[in-house]
Amino acid sequence: MLGSLDTYSFRDFVPVTPEVWARLFERLNEQVWPWQLLFLAFMLFALWRLYQGGSRTAGLALAACWCWSGIQFQFILHAPLNWAASAMGWIFMVQAVLVLLVGLGGGWQFSGGLRARLGMVLAVLGVLVLPLVGPLTGRSWTAIEVAGTAPAPTALVTLGMLLMARPLGWVTALIPSLWLIYSSVIWWVSGWLPGVLVVPIAVAFLVAGGVAGGSHSRTERR
Repeated sequence: MLGSLDTYSFRDFVPVTPEVWARLFERLNEQVWPWQLLFLAFMLFALWRLYQGGSRTAGLALAACWCWSGIQFQFILHAPLNWAASAMGWIFMVQAVLVLLVGLGGGWQFSGGLRARLGMVLAVLGVLVLPLVGPLTGRSWTAIEVAGTAPAPTALVTLGMLLMARPLGWVTALIPSLWLIYSSVIWWVSGWLPGVLVVPIAVAFLVAGGVAGGSHSRTERR
């Protein structure tokens, strides 16, 4: 019986096929148009408020994006195709609460320095690069993943904001990081290299940001 496992490929253990995954984003854009532009504006507003120094409204806008993505993508579109998607939707709701609580606790304050610059790069990757690189490398323009609505760019921007903010909220980084890993597995099965590179890039920036933040804190204490 164990020998029969040799007949399986890694793709057989992925809950949705690459074709279905791409179609999910096409349906997402079809169903929510033009509201994804509003939530993209929420995401840009959160980034702007954080860059201006920070405020509770940055966390509120980011929380709205996670709620929207959880409801529209996970519960409505993903759940009929994947039994685990409903649980993912509730996990997205937890993330929304976490970023909101960080804001209410005054955690969305601009950090400055190298860590903030690394966070800005991650945010640009989520808002601009990841959505555009898909269509530019052969994926359909109708399946473009928009930050604030689609989970992966939303997760990237969130990680960027966490690096831009002080103190660095490692707990708040867990759910976006796990989603990026999940997405990268599907992109790997699809053979889409830019998507596969998302996780190592995000991890490298988080580690570099953590090191930079630690060095900055030690310098301040001296």
